[in-house]
Amino acid sequence: MRSIDPDLLKEYTLRIWHYKQGEVVSLMVHLGDRLGLYRAMAGGREMTSGELAERTGLSERWLREWLLGQAAAGLVERTPEDRFSLGAEGEEVLVNDDSLAFSAGAFIGGFQPERIEEMVDAFHTGIGVTYHQLGEPVALQMDRMNGVWVGPFLVEQVLPGVDGLVERLEAGGRVAEVGSGGGITVRALAERFPASTVVGYEPSGIAYSRARRRIRDLPNAAIHQARGEDLADGSRYDLVLALDCMHDVPFPDRIAAAVRRSLKDDGVWLIKDVHCSDVFEDNLKNPMLAMQYGYSLSACLLSAASEEGAAALGTLGFHPVEAERIVTEAGFTSFRKFRLKDDPTHNYYEVRP
Repeated sequence: MRSIDPDLLKEYTLRIWHYKQGEVVSLMVHLGDRLGLYRAMAGGREMTSGELAERTGLSERWLREWLLGQAAAGLVERTPEDRFSLGAEGEEVLVNDDSLAFSAGAFIGGFQPERIEEMVDAFHTGIGVTYHQLGEPVALQMDRMNGVWVGPFLVEQVLPGVDGLVERLEAGGRVAEVGSGGGITVRALAERFPASTVVGYEPSGIAYSRARRRIRDLPNAAIHQARGEDLADGSRYDLVLALDCMHDVPFPDRIAAAVRRSLKDDGVWLIKDVHCSDVFEDNLKNPMLAMQYGYSLSACLLSAASEEGAAALGTLGFHPVEAERIVTEAGFTSFRKFRLKDDPTHNYYEVRP
């Protein structure tokens, strides 16, 4: 095996993700141009997301996410009171199509046309689309992007961080995963802990089908096409997992209540979600912040706002303050956040009844 310099690896990885951030931010620029958002901000006046919504007739929640992403990218200015403005230079580049500096017209989205249309519709209606409706390419992308993190890394590094959990599963326990996607975690746990039974709950028919194929040879694994709210009652599970999905679901409070009803009194709910703060200035320390807001508008918020009355958390919405509030209101009394050195992008939460 070739030797790898860890510092050069970190540098190279960051370089690659900067290119990905550029891809996502370019989509946000396209939406800002197409929806007339930059033009509505012309003149230098500071405005809130609500005032921009009044001016454009678009959804305040979606405009708020877009504005924060634009501020993270350094394309609009933001005050601590969440008032936003477009500088004179930004207006020249993004609004004034008579200027030699005008550049907004060069951005055409970079995503599949039907995906862009879904985002445009969501700005108008405030309602997104489900993970299932995002289609097979997104399900495949999630499997490829997250596979090692929700498989080997989970088994080898995350589970040992919860006291007594590995030993409990080795002896034989009942495990459920909500938002189990393509079944990577279900398979990894069923293989590593053959004495335990592992069941996944996944509402997307596309992801459910992928999961069924992935686990079909494992007698101690199963998958249900069902939402997290549909977890069976009756104190059945020793462990429930929610990996990088609580910010994506329309009603995280309902899932928390269902987990509380279905978990044994000495069971554990293990949650993994995006490492972020409820304070925007703290999040600015993240060099990929603009990309995360772009991901939100192109995927996470689309799913999280896919129903009327949804919480619509989005990529950075399940921060520690919100996470603790949701689990406490569901009846949990123990909440511990922990981080892992090799995973700088996520928080882990050990939640107990």
